[in-house]
Amino acid sequence: MYNKFKKQIFCSSTILLIFLASCTTLPVHPPANNFAAYTVKDDQTILNRYAPVFVVENYKMKYNRIGTPSAEINEDGKEKIYVDPDKATIYAEVRHFKTIKSSYTNLIYRIHFEKIPGGFIPFHLGKGKNIGLIVIITLNSRDEPILYTSVHTCGCYLAFVPTSYMSSDALPDGWKNQRQSVYSENLPGILKFNQSSFEQSKPMILIRSETHRVKDIWLSDASPLEKYNIVEADIKPLTSLETLPLNSHGTTSFYETSGARKGYVKGSFKTRERLFISWWAFDWRVGEDKRLGNDTNDGIVFYTSLKPWNRERSDMRNFVTFLKFWKWKL
Repeated sequence: MYNKFKKQIFCSSTILLIFLASCTTLPVHPPANNFAAYTVKDDQTILNRYAPVFVVENYKMKYNRIGTPSAEINEDGKEKIYVDPDKATIYAEVRHFKTIKSSYTNLIYRIHFEKIPGGFIPFHLGKGKNIGLIVIITLNSRDEPILYTSVHTCGCYLAFVPTSYMSSDALPDGWKNQRQSVYSENLPGILKFNQSSFEQSKPMILIRSETHRVKDIWLSDASPLEKYNIVEADIKPLTSLETLPLNSHGTTSFYETSGARKGYVKGSFKTRERLFISWWAFDWRVGEDKRLGNDTNDGIVFYTSLKPWNRERSDMRNFVTFLKFWKWKL
């Protein structure tokens, strides 16, 4: 019975993935005047120095802009949590981890958007508010970027892009350097840095309009940025999301701090994903954005595989176990 049930879940997820993959096409970059490029001031601190440029499509629509999680008290005395699209903030943190091979550094960048809009045409499964995206840049012991990992703050749409600094024996078996299909997006199989100095190239991350999916990643010199509408974003500690200014009422957390939704982003309900996915993923809150804890004792499970039996092994809070689960051999 259990094996039969596993097979049913696997088939359901496979059908969904096949549908998504069927939509995959080579990413088309819109005219530059339709882009906004979000940068941070280079003050030579490690987080600023390695920060990618986030390029968003159709930036004139407010829900496509990188915003700032904010809080206020309404006239009725209730707390309101929202993402202000008129001010850009990138939340970042440095974390370290070790494997039997070496020591590594993760640079974590987290951004949020006002919402994923949703009508029936187009129909966005992830419709909801306060949507987020995480990009993790993994550095080797020589501080060279070897891996770019992107994932929505619900744990969905995980993507890996290794770089030419990664040893070939650390790649998953069968990894190909050609472009790869990732949940209907077409991403590079490898980022080829200038081997004399990675600092000569800037990582660019293109974010799709409306769904805020990572649409493409490439390397560029600094000069081409001039063709975009440049927005300089603030960069703040990841922990500052837990102390949002609240008018004259002190501070409040972007995440729920008690109850059944503890650790989830306030207001990040996903009714469509609950309807279509929760029943076979065994998670009533599937698709809801959440906090990324420091380790497995900190916060809720940040799983990246929908299969219930893979919850712990695909948990990003334990990055070593997470990498092993996805077949990386760092």
